[in-house]
Amino acid sequence: IKGLFSLWQKDEKVWIELKPEDFNKPFFFAPKLARGLGEGGIFGGSMFVPGARVDDRIVEFRRQHNLVQLVAVNNEFIARDPKSPEARAVAASFAPSLLSSATVASSPHPERKTVLVDAGSLLLNDMLAIGAALQRAYRQGYSLEGRNTQFTQVRGKPDQVVFNIDAHFYTANLAVPQPGTPPGMPQPTVPRTLPDPRSMILGLHIAIGKLPETPMPARVADARVGYFSTTLQDFGDDLARSPRQRYVNRWRLEKKDPSAAVSEPVKPITFWLDRTIPLKYRDAISKGVLGWNPAFERAGFKDAVVVKVQPDDAEFDTLDTDTASIRWMTNAQPIFGAIGPSQVDPRSGEILDADIGLESLSSRSVRTLRSQVLA
Repeated sequence: IKGLFSLWQKDEKVWIELKPEDFNKPFFFAPKLARGLGEGGIFGGSMFVPGARVDDRIVEFRRQHNLVQLVAVNNEFIARDPKSPEARAVAASFAPSLLSSATVASSPHPERKTVLVDAGSLLLNDMLAIGAALQRAYRQGYSLEGRNTQFTQVRGKPDQVVFNIDAHFYTANLAVPQPGTPPGMPQPTVPRTLPDPRSMILGLHIAIGKLPETPMPARVADARVGYFSTTLQDFGDDLARSPRQRYVNRWRLEKKDPSAAVSEPVKPITFWLDRTIPLKYRDAISKGVLGWNPAFERAGFKDAVVVKVQPDDAEFDTLDTDTASIRWMTNAQPIFGAIGPSQVDPRSGEILDADIGLESLSSRSVRTLRSQVLA
């Protein structure tokens, strides 16, 4: 399977082919929850799970003799000049984290000098800490059960590889509320949306992709404005009042004609309407998204935002990191109405992906409330 890395698959086994230059090189790691519970903050199609580590980060493959490690780089603490004494001090002060590891599964290829690594050892684990999030949400002993956790699909693109995983979380016994517990103390509960509350097969979407070759120029956030922002601690200047730097999370927009007052962008902000959105709402949602274009025109961009509809037979997934989407979430009860997370390049605040969720019950809830209050 050709892509950013070559992937090899035989039955349930998957291997990643790594070139010598792939080691100690930063990559964008973007996990998402493709199928959830519809409650408890475990929502399918989400970039965020309360209490878990379902978020974007920079990772590196590092080789230690016959072991390959997937390491989360500590990119919050930096010194801009990587060869400076300050950068050496930062590297000695703030540790990275090990996500997973696997033994090298092959000799080097005689021509390409590449080696194979078992993708299952790297990715079929609970590195995202979803088990801990389930334990906090329900006070039950849920944990990942590896025997029934497997890849359901692997795909390759020129700029990323994607792993779809069925992850089985299980507890052998269910705790029950204890009589006499003081009021206000947390009590064990169970998910109400499962056929058997002891077992759940969650869907994970994990992408490993290229970072922009040249980081976008960062824009310093203004504390008076409510931006979504990226925070870095830059220790390169010891005379700065504070090492804390906040950058605006924003899309990379560049004019095709830099000399024009208003120009089309080199790459517009493209949102795909996921095929989960009911047909009757697609036109209204498209108009709502395109309603931002007049604001971008005042900033010098014509048709900065584009809307496309994912075909029913499309082979791509709108959860991929190169495909911003608007999707339909069907949860057991309305929680947030709509949610707009994004994943960004932590070096600059450039938005690399966004998957907007519209909750199916939110409009019904508003209609019900209106009928009750204004009846």
